[in-house]
Amino acid sequence: MEDINQRIEDLENSVNQLNAEQIRTTETLNMVLGELQSLKASLQTVTASPQAEVPFVRRSSPSIPTSQKQTTTATTNIRKDQLENLIGSNLINKIGILVTLIGVYIGAKYAIDKDLISPAMRIILGYGIASALCFLAYKLKAKYIDYSAVLMSGSISIIYFITYIAQSFYHLFTQPIAFGAMLATTVFVVSMSIWYNRKIIALLGQVGAYAIPFLLSTGNENLPVLYGYLSIINAGLLFLSFKRDWKIIYQVAFCTSWFIFLVSFLNAIDLKADFYANLILLFINFLIFYTAFLSHKIIKKELYNLVEIVILLTNAVAFYLLGYYLINTVFENEQYLTYFTLANALVHGALGFWIYRMKLADSSVSLFILGLGIAFITISVPVAFHGNTITVLWTIEALALCFIGYRTKRDAYLMLTVALLILTLGSLVLDWYKHYLFDEITSADQVTPFLNANFLSSVFVCLCLGIISSLSTKNRIDKDDFINASLTIALPFVFVLSTYGLLVQEIDLAWFVHMMTYKGEELQQFRNLSLQLFSMAYISLWFGLNIMRFKAKHFSTVLVIIGVYALFIALVGGLTEIGLLRTQYLQQKSGNALSMLGFRYLYFLFIAILLTGITRSLKQFPLSQNSKRLSSAIFNLTLLSLLCNEFIHWMDIGGYTNQYKLGLSIIGGAYALVLIFVGIRKKQKHLRIGAMVLLGITLVKLFFYDLSSLSTISKTVVLLVLGMIMLMASFLYNKFKDSIFGNEAETNL
Repeated sequence: MEDINQRIEDLENSVNQLNAEQIRTTETLNMVLGELQSLKASLQTVTASPQAEVPFVRRSSPSIPTSQKQTTTATTNIRKDQLENLIGSNLINKIGILVTLIGVYIGAKYAIDKDLISPAMRIILGYGIASALCFLAYKLKAKYIDYSAVLMSGSISIIYFITYIAQSFYHLFTQPIAFGAMLATTVFVVSMSIWYNRKIIALLGQVGAYAIPFLLSTGNENLPVLYGYLSIINAGLLFLSFKRDWKIIYQVAFCTSWFIFLVSFLNAIDLKADFYANLILLFINFLIFYTAFLSHKIIKKELYNLVEIVILLTNAVAFYLLGYYLINTVFENEQYLTYFTLANALVHGALGFWIYRMKLADSSVSLFILGLGIAFITISVPVAFHGNTITVLWTIEALALCFIGYRTKRDAYLMLTVALLILTLGSLVLDWYKHYLFDEITSADQVTPFLNANFLSSVFVCLCLGIISSLSTKNRIDKDDFINASLTIALPFVFVLSTYGLLVQEIDLAWFVHMMTYKGEELQQFRNLSLQLFSMAYISLWFGLNIMRFKAKHFSTVLVIIGVYALFIALVGGLTEIGLLRTQYLQQKSGNALSMLGFRYLYFLFIAILLTGITRSLKQFPLSQNSKRLSSAIFNLTLLSLLCNEFIHWMDIGGYTNQYKLGLSIIGGAYALVLIFVGIRKKQKHLRIGAMVLLGITLVKLFFYDLSSLSTISKTVVLLVLGMIMLMASFLYNKFKDSIFGNEAETNL
């Protein structure tokens, strides 16, 4: 008989729930239909076209007005009624129960502080209030289910609160009994939430449960008890979140729990006392949230979204940082931090690999978790090692990820490769900064150029960068995205520049060590010139490789720009350094003449090699229609500069003065005449125009610089020579003017 009565009561409750849901659904449909009819009426007024009526069937509701005016009025009334219903029957009771809970907490704290009643009586009264609310909620559930759910959630919060203070403050319960009571309360929360099918029970119970540590905080809490309390609450609520798919409960629990952990860790007086308990409970909470995330992905086969990925990542990072802080505070040995970091990597890596092999979820989930494992392996490197070892290990990891990415055709691994390469390059720059601080080197025996750990490790890193560049080029995908551009365009340039930077710094270091051993004024010039020689040789090497093997136009463009800049530095700075060598030799009459005077021809040879690379590259990969003219201009300017410098060199050795005046003007005029002759013969207009510009510059130099200090004979000679040159140029123009200005088309070089 009791079973039949209970069954009748359950069915009546179900009918009431369904009726309430039907009323809410009908009201919502009425509102939507009113807006729909209003929009149709306005559209009919504008277009004057008939609109078909949409049939609508309602249950136990008044008929829908047909006119626009009546529809609008009905819609407005519905909205007002819904707002009033929302405030009166929904918001007020929730706010009321929260205010009641806060009042209970404040009153309890006041009673504790003033010692008004005995601890046992406080606990009994607390449980009594919770029981009264629970009984009232049970009685009102049949007719007022939402209101009853709010009362039930309040009673649950009070039960959590009372159980916590009974054990933590008064020690009326042993720890196992308190945990058992909290576990039973959590089971009760889950059961009531499922029975009521209302997330408000879980949410308000959640708020009350999580508020307890803050409302009753004295700054001297037992952290293992607190963390165990959180673990029990989280386990139950997250099970409920999964059971009913109420993700907001999972998200609130996540944010609140890690915030409590963070605050309690930072304010803890002594973390050593319960180190292992704190670490285990920290791991349990991390595992609870990890499991909650994966359960949705594995069991329900859900795809991840951005919010959930952020939660998963934050969960891993929060656990690691708090665990790192805990271990670092308790232990002085850094190896424990390394073990902890590797343990994180092992957990994520093993779990991601298991999900991938078993195909338990979408592949993006397993790849993301594997990425977390790789990230923690990356973090473990600087935790365990220092200096160049970090850079080397990160490079090896980047190479492995790149190989796996192209082998499996997964962009996720390639993205990790790019991120890791950025870290590697930053670490490499730091290594160079520490190693090449020459001011810290006080003895030549402190470092051996080209045979030191920094150079060897940097060479290995550069080789790995080259291998990754080669892999990326061979497996290039025709996609204009960040990953492809980084690995196939940016990385080759990074490889070229990093290799150049390493060798230049090591050459500079070798000269610095040599200058500490041997003293000589000319050593500084040889140091600068050797760096410029290497720069020209290095750029020329890449010109040759690109022309004969790579044949990459964009690479050629960058090389031309860099090559022209290096050529300019060589003609301006390098020839100046060579002049200083000559001056030191002539003034001191000491040193090796072959090295100090003959070094210039080795330098000229490297300039010629670099110039050949530039001109051939412009010919094979023209930048524009004027590339040949640009090549010709670079060649002629370089040749003229070398001729002028050679004239000054031998005039200086011969002891002549004013070599910058008379001779240079004659050379400039003669070179302009040759350009005119070649330009006329090969019908190259730009050469003739260039010659005229050169003649103009020579004349300006002659009248404003040369003639001011020359003797009468010198003035006569230079004027006659330049006059004859200009007359010869004019004669060539007159003789070949038909060929130059006739109908015959000129070639553009």
